[in-house]
Amino acid sequence: MNYMKVLFVTYFLSTGGFAASNYASVELTHLNPTQVKSTWLREKQFMPRYPVKMAMKGITGCGIFKVIVDKNGSTESIELISSVPKKVISKPVTKVIKGWSWTLADGKSPIREEKLLRLDFCIGGSTEEESISRCKQQSSMACE
Repeated sequence: MNYMKVLFVTYFLSTGGFAASNYASVELTHLNPTQVKSTWLREKQFMPRYPVKMAMKGITGCGIFKVIVDKNGSTESIELISSVPKKVISKPVTKVIKGWSWTLADGKSPIREEKLLRLDFCIGGSTEEESISRCKQQSSMACE
């Protein structure tokens, strides 16, 4: 946990704070089941948007969420399992996830599915590619 705090502070300071020239990226990781094994998939497979309030405050971090999709493809519940920074990510990200529509994967029967998803929110980099690269690197670190 201390490692993530140090990483967060170092990362934030190395970008010179949140400046207009910095890019923001979001990385979505399907922890369990993997995207390939999922019964329910997000209807629109583009990357989720960075919550505006978090971006305006320059908040970077990650969150692991348990999302339950019922047998009709509706989001039944969303629970924050862990996050860095604590509590700050829960409300805006829950709002993002609630907006997702789910569609049944090809060849699957409709069942209730519990998903474990990780979302990383990254600010920094002078190009979009650099921001995406930083976010991929952050997504490989612990989120607790």
